[in-house]
Amino acid sequence: MNNLSTLSPVAVIGLGRVGRTIAQYLLYKRLPIYAYDDNKENFNQKPNISLLGSPGFMIMHDFHWPILNKKPQLAICSPGLSEHSEIVKFFRNNSIPILDEIEFAAQVLNRPVIAITGTNGKSTTTVLLGKILAADGKNIFWGGNLAPGLPFATALMQEPKDYYVIEVSSFQLERSSKFHPNIALLLNITADHLDRHASLSEYQQIKFKVFENQNKSDYAVINQDDDTIMKLHNMIHSKKLYFSKRNKVNGAYVKNNSIYFANSKICSVNKIRLFGSQYLGSILATIAVAKILKVKNHIITNILSGFTGLEHRLEFVAEYNGVKYLNNSMCTNPDAGAATLNSFNQPVILIAGGKEKNLDITSYIQSIIKKAKFTILIGENSKRLSEMLQKHDYQNFRIADSLQDAVDIAKKYATQDDIVLFSPGFASFDKFANFQQRGTAFKEYVYELK
Repeated sequence: MNNLSTLSPVAVIGLGRVGRTIAQYLLYKRLPIYAYDDNKENFNQKPNISLLGSPGFMIMHDFHWPILNKKPQLAICSPGLSEHSEIVKFFRNNSIPILDEIEFAAQVLNRPVIAITGTNGKSTTTVLLGKILAADGKNIFWGGNLAPGLPFATALMQEPKDYYVIEVSSFQLERSSKFHPNIALLLNITADHLDRHASLSEYQQIKFKVFENQNKSDYAVINQDDDTIMKLHNMIHSKKLYFSKRNKVNGAYVKNNSIYFANSKICSVNKIRLFGSQYLGSILATIAVAKILKVKNHIITNILSGFTGLEHRLEFVAEYNGVKYLNNSMCTNPDAGAATLNSFNQPVILIAGGKEKNLDITSYIQSIIKKAKFTILIGENSKRLSEMLQKHDYQNFRIADSLQDAVDIAKKYATQDDIVLFSPGFASFDKFANFQQRGTAFKEYVYELK
């Protein structure tokens, strides 16, 4: 995609943070834009007002071209819009190619890309790898699906980097046909987003698209402990490295409470400051990529020993009377909730529940029964969760009226050395705009306890 001028005009579908960034870049390149958003009020939102007065920025009202009979040559679509969206169908029916932002940006930049995907742990891995590579003196961009963070398209308006480390979601991969990362990392696959994807099998196939255009000079870093990945890993044609918490592998692994790459010891597991053992997979995967890029062991160890995680991902909030409060609002699917609970050995007072995504909740229910000293249920599906817990003779729970009520109840049941863990296991959209708003609210309620 060396000659952008041949694409004129370009349609930008959706004016969220990704679409807005793409629009700004295209206007900078003096390309006329047809802009569409399902919510017409978004055009008047503060971040988009500056676009409205830009020469070449034209609003697409309903399904009509702003300039009669002049179809766009390309559409760049928000990952939030599925293939079943009416506007997407309209562009498909008009034989207009539709790209996701990651594919468009990667083709324009034509620089080394490291793509990180998986159901859980993507953001932590992206930031941790970015910090390690930056400490090694490499000029790095990190972002992508990371929230909060910079969309990949932001890099189009920056000086070229050595490497682009980007978090990639299934929504972004769904529409990508030529996306070609030099290093692709798949952390894990468990059921998620089945309200968007037709089946678990489809979701798995979409995740594997991150490897689809790789060749024998590229690298794939995959989780040997994940049975789903290992069943499909013969589809990968690039050079494969593995990571494992259980076995010695060609890659990064744990042995005798230490982390190794190949036969070289990187550091002791005790050096890691992140809460919850489920993050060990992200750390191993990060190390494997760092070693592909020849980062020295002491640089990796220095970053690991100082890294305490990201906001809303097992984030330490406060400690009162010997009780630690942890914010894991980013936990938006039951399997992630189960993995988080299973990583703790001390007593846990759990706050869980939210909006359904049509997922199997068996694993989370089993973990709650096994691990939670007491559980407070919130949100749209609290009744369903309570019925499941009672069905398994688990009675140590209450339904709260609100998140604030849940925090107050947790305080009453928690004793010294307990952990109060806010790990919903479901989406936030029943009560909050997103997981960030939900996590921020939890922290505010915890601070009020003081």
